[in-house]
Amino acid sequence: MATTRRLLALATFSSILFTGTGCAIAPAPEESWGEIRFGVEADVPPFEYRNAQGELVGLDIELGNALCAELHARCVWVEQPYATNIAALQAGSFDAIMPMTATPARRETVDFTQDLYALQSQLVVPRGVNLLPNPQSLKGERVGVLAGTSREAFAKARWAPEGVTVRSFGLNTELIRSFQAGEIDATLQNTLEISEALLSTPEGVAFTFAGPAIVDEMLGGGVAIATRKTNPDLTAALNEALQRLKDNGKYAAITEPYLGAAPSEPVKMVHTPAAAAGLPFSETVQVGQTLYISGLLGLDANGELVPGGIRAETAQIVETLRGILKANAIGMDRVAKCTVILADLKDFAAMNQVYASAFPADRLPTRTTIGAKLLADARIEVECMASL
Repeated sequence: MATTRRLLALATFSSILFTGTGCAIAPAPEESWGEIRFGVEADVPPFEYRNAQGELVGLDIELGNALCAELHARCVWVEQPYATNIAALQAGSFDAIMPMTATPARRETVDFTQDLYALQSQLVVPRGVNLLPNPQSLKGERVGVLAGTSREAFAKARWAPEGVTVRSFGLNTELIRSFQAGEIDATLQNTLEISEALLSTPEGVAFTFAGPAIVDEMLGGGVAIATRKTNPDLTAALNEALQRLKDNGKYAAITEPYLGAAPSEPVKMVHTPAAAAGLPFSETVQVGQTLYISGLLGLDANGELVPGGIRAETAQIVETLRGILKANAIGMDRVAKCTVILADLKDFAAMNQVYASAFPADRLPTRTTIGAKLLADARIEVECMASL
């Protein structure tokens, strides 16, 4: 009987041990979000639009579906005009806006994920029209923008007060028709979007970009996913899913057909301290392998103008320049370009005798010489560029 009890106890203990061990090694189920509802305006090729079969397609749709797959969620796409999508998000019509430019003003109202990709905004004009993306050039002109976008906010804040007429459109297709009909003189657009919608079409040959891309905090630097501030868990989950897509190569596979390969990192810039305390500029700025050197005056170690006129000031500038180059492990032979500013152009010959002798005869840098009034009663100022 005692033996039987011992066997039963051993069997019970073994059963408990096996069950406990089984629970310990069983994989925890991955978190599932059930469904994620994205608000989207399906009229913006190549980002989000309906194809000939009526299917919702585009870069943002592919990215959204991939994010949902990473989170074991079902994507639900809710079509919503861009101009009212923040209000609809706050009202609970959907969980996130896909995508939206993350600007400082919008961050006060909604949260944003990490950027999905970069974007640029440029002015588009009829070919042959001499307009530039600044209020001086656009004064009196009519510029079309898409309602509710960061470009609309930028144009109304930066250009409208300077006499530019800003016209807002609910749909980009409406804006483009108005542009082609001559009802507006220019339009501020996302470069990829307008290339797809107009510039790459047969009708688009009559239009072109004007000036460089506009850089302004109101325009942001990229697009992200907007979420309610009351839903930080979703924001964090989307960020984690986006990082996984980048790590496993799926992000590149989705984005490169639309955007091309990701751009290289921006060239690093290195600023040295100001040449003298309180001056609002750096002594040098290194950009890649190029060293930009601020204008040099003939000042001694105490910041006083050296006596002796143009020759003495030029000689002092040469010595200061040599010291800056030496600190960057290069010599005078690496100077590629200098601009010489003379208070009196009659000093040219005397300056040139000292200046020219400072460089190797077979390595003279290019040079521009101009006349202008200088600070501190200086007779000469020299600024240079060198190759590291």
